[in-house]
Amino acid sequence: MASSRPDEAAASVPRARERSAAQLLGDIETAIAHGDTGRDVVLVIALNRSDRIDALTRAPDDRPVLDEIGRRMESVLRPADRYAFASREEAWLLLPRLTSEALAELASHSLIQSLSAPLRVSSAPLPVRLRPSIGGAWAPAGSHPDAMTLVGVAAEAAAQSLGREDHVRILRVNDDHASGLRRHEIERDLHDALERNELEVHFQPQIDLRDGRCVSAEALVRWRRSDGRAVDPSTIASIAEERGLILALTRFTMNAALRHAAKWKKQGFDVSLALNLSAITFGEATLPQLVAQKLAIWGIEPSRLTLELTESALIRNERRAIAMAGELRALGCRLSIDDFGTGYSSLSYLQRFPLDELKIDRSFVQSVASERDDRRIVRALVELAHAFELTTVAEGVENAFIEAALRELGCDLAQGFHLSPALPPDDFIEWCANRNAARAFTASGSRATR
Repeated sequence: MASSRPDEAAASVPRARERSAAQLLGDIETAIAHGDTGRDVVLVIALNRSDRIDALTRAPDDRPVLDEIGRRMESVLRPADRYAFASREEAWLLLPRLTSEALAELASHSLIQSLSAPLRVSSAPLPVRLRPSIGGAWAPAGSHPDAMTLVGVAAEAAAQSLGREDHVRILRVNDDHASGLRRHEIERDLHDALERNELEVHFQPQIDLRDGRCVSAEALVRWRRSDGRAVDPSTIASIAEERGLILALTRFTMNAALRHAAKWKKQGFDVSLALNLSAITFGEATLPQLVAQKLAIWGIEPSRLTLELTESALIRNERRAIAMAGELRALGCRLSIDDFGTGYSSLSYLQRFPLDELKIDRSFVQSVASERDDRRIVRALVELAHAFELTTVAEGVENAFIEAALRELGCDLAQGFHLSPALPPDDFIEWCANRNAARAFTASGSRATR
């Protein structure tokens, strides 16, 4: 990790999100102390500048280069994000209150894209080229590593990511030996659990806001180990990615979800399904064949399966992602972009990718009934999606006021704990049948009184 050089980080151009290295460490400590509102992710950007030898030998006025780098980072970051230059070669960033580490990956790819174009400044005789690599670190709820631990882990990840195709590596940090041991146990047992079909798939209902009927469900992995402890779904996914098990996990989840859908179809319930795909899975060349095979085995129409993609999956290798999205659409599947509107989103995705659905991030949904700015954002996202002929889905609906606000704003579908948590298969279809029957009765009663 590069050493801090406050003299090199003295600001000549004021920027709202820039801090000194010491100030940023203080911001990280504060975020950790109040880390119950979401994940606080620390990024370290190794700039790998083409002029680093010149900078050492001639010691030019380096601030214009850092000013341009800062300007480019500012164009990507959200208002709450903060950064500091630790040296000519390294920048530290704090991304507070993210709903998942996938958003940190999305931000990282956006930063790499912005920083990779040549920098032309008057103080440098030749364009300065960066070959940025980014490492990230975040701590799970209940853990409290110090700021320098997070920065150190992120810096190590940045060094490791330089050899990766996407130049990004985000790591989870545990601050005590016991949690580290438990994660090691989970890593050891996950492979066996997949082999023995010990994992389960639960289904969170998605309702049509126009009539209140349950029309679809998101399939979500659940795992309760033999000792009775439930494993956090995000931990399952992160371990599966780290240990090369993510495709096996996707295969299990898809097979189990479609198997239940086939059973429900025979019972007269033709419910659509949504399934999350990780960036790694979306990059697998065999994914279209896997999807086609599972749909054929269970006799499910492709249009009944929505595949949810994160923006980080799309930005990793845009050309390959466009081709993959085209293949999946050619099968007849629907494609959804997840966590849209987080601040790192790009409207260009809606133009370049063959999407069917836009999923609005819960950070806006949860305050849509009480915060005027979030209400405006959700309204704009709904209108934008409809302009591109996309369905809108709001996640994180936690009370009736949010549901009513989303209905008023014209959002199409909604899911969240106010409606129902994710349910085991039999409980889900019972919930779905009861809700739809009640809605049909209410609708017929309304017609009778007109």
